[in-house]
Amino acid sequence: MLEMECSCVQKKHTAPVKTVEVGEHAVEKIGEILSEYKSIFLVADENTFQAAGKRAEALLKEKGILSHTFLLEAGALPTDKNVGRVLIEAGWDEDIYDINHFSNNPDFILAVGSGSVNDICRMVSYRLGIEYGILGTAPSMDGFASVVAPLIVGNKKIVYTCSIARHIIIDLNIAAAAPKELLMAGVGDMIGKYIAILDWELSRMMTGEYYCEKVADMVIQATKTCIESSEKLFERDIHTIKNTVDGLILSGLGIAYTGSSRPASGTEHMIGQTWEVMDLEEGKTPNLHGIEVGEATFAAMVMYERLYRETQDETVKALIKKYLPLFYEVETLQKTLRLPFTVTDKKRYVEGVLRGRTFRERYTLLEYLHRFGKLEDYAEQSYDEVMKKYCLNK
Repeated sequence: MLEMECSCVQKKHTAPVKTVEVGEHAVEKIGEILSEYKSIFLVADENTFQAAGKRAEALLKEKGILSHTFLLEAGALPTDKNVGRVLIEAGWDEDIYDINHFSNNPDFILAVGSGSVNDICRMVSYRLGIEYGILGTAPSMDGFASVVAPLIVGNKKIVYTCSIARHIIIDLNIAAAAPKELLMAGVGDMIGKYIAILDWELSRMMTGEYYCEKVADMVIQATKTCIESSEKLFERDIHTIKNTVDGLILSGLGIAYTGSSRPASGTEHMIGQTWEVMDLEEGKTPNLHGIEVGEATFAAMVMYERLYRETQDETVKALIKKYLPLFYEVETLQKTLRLPFTVTDKKRYVEGVLRGRTFRERYTLLEYLHRFGKLEDYAEQSYDEVMKKYCLNK
């Protein structure tokens, strides 16, 4: 179990994570790391199986602790249907059927992949009461150590509280070989942390919500480290990939430590996930989560900067001022990485911002602007500035 002493009201933060193994050739240690289990159910999709699952399967078989493997199709989404498929396949039957017995469940689920496979297995783990872990194949999202699973249910994206991975294994060589769009998605997810923490502070100021300065600082520092090294991202530099992975894991641990997704999710996630839902409503496959979050981060930055210029509330002004240098870091990074934009239509952009306010019950910049009757105007105006300043692919 991970533990961290703290001066906040919780006094001590804990997370039931047993192993965090991040390094080159980490997959080779999987048999040793998971040796306490006797029957491991391995879940991957067709792509992640080739990237890491095939090797993990061989090592677990060699150790005599693999029960069976189930493959989803390449690019499978975290839908209720896929959760059901994995749930059905989790147990297995004896050779001779006995009406008096139930199917045998494994004692561990290993998710081989990143976002979708992880979220699916997290839910199945939670429902079956079985520990699970993740063998990550790309630095594409911040859910490695999260306790929530955003699932697609009936063309809606619903965030469920679930299990946390007991073992997190990231082979940096495998992660570095991930497709370019997955690398960008990871950075997109990370830059959003500046907005998430600012929103959290704003809520503390306006509503008295619990806030942990130590966890917030931990996530801010991880984000800074990620941004500072991201210039070499497309060179697939191992040091850069490690900084990205470490940041993504730490932001997830912030969720576990505080019992809330506040350290990792704010305005940027609420808008980005709304754009994802809008795609689902139209029968389209949503864009990568981290890409949408990255886009929405720029929207939040522009709106916060305008609020800084216009507000007469000196306390709010001082709070935003503290984050302006961090916004500049993101702006500089965009000139180098050119994170892509998928939402360039003004009507769609504005609708996502306005609907994002009610994506979940959470006080953020969106709620602040709404209560002062300014949200629609800010949403409209921010589109023009974001497209001109940050949308480098338009």
